[in-house]
Amino acid sequence: MPIDIPRIGTISAFVMLVDINRFGEMVSKAGGDLIAQFTRDVLSGAIMNIEKEEGEVIGFMGDAILGVFPDGDHTAKACFGIAHDLDRQCEYISIHQKKFPQDWGFAPGGPSIKISIEYGALDVSTIASRALGEQRLVVGDAINYASRISPAGEGNRCNVGPVAAKMEGLSCYDLAGPFTIQGKHGEADYQFYDFDLGDIWIAGVREPGKRTYWG
Repeated sequence: MPIDIPRIGTISAFVMLVDINRFGEMVSKAGGDLIAQFTRDVLSGAIMNIEKEEGEVIGFMGDAILGVFPDGDHTAKACFGIAHDLDRQCEYISIHQKKFPQDWGFAPGGPSIKISIEYGALDVSTIASRALGEQRLVVGDAINYASRISPAGEGNRCNVGPVAAKMEGLSCYDLAGPFTIQGKHGEADYQFYDFDLGDIWIAGVREPGKRTYWG
């Protein structure tokens, strides 16, 4: 059963951010052409897998989406599904790059993404605009933490915060770490674990066993 998110209130949940790598660079190369469709194609697979695993997508942030899950087991399964879908997307895009190289010069080799996860309390309210109508407004330390650990590493990766890493459903996996990324603007450093999805990611995007972290 999908996670129940109140219109106004608090919940405890797993938070997942899915973000496209090097997006600013791709936008500048694309000059605005096809980049929205590219973003849609990459993130639609993530949305599908989040919703398939009883999660809900509660935010769009340009090249990123924010999802929440009721438990660690469904969170982990969504990670595997997102990685599988990205592999299919890369295969599809590589075929089209060969046919129409002028259309895909902004994303040679296809997309890569970063996933970041943490668990914690979320405060929920609503906000509205004329174009979007009423939307959920969700804030919490878990979202901030997932955002802070997201940049660490290179290529396709899945970074898991220290609270989520110890929760049932994720703790059963062989998570490498902890690793550290430096906090911004005087913040304390952030620790995280690497959820290595291994050979599910498309070959060549991330070399097996290679981990390069910032901090």
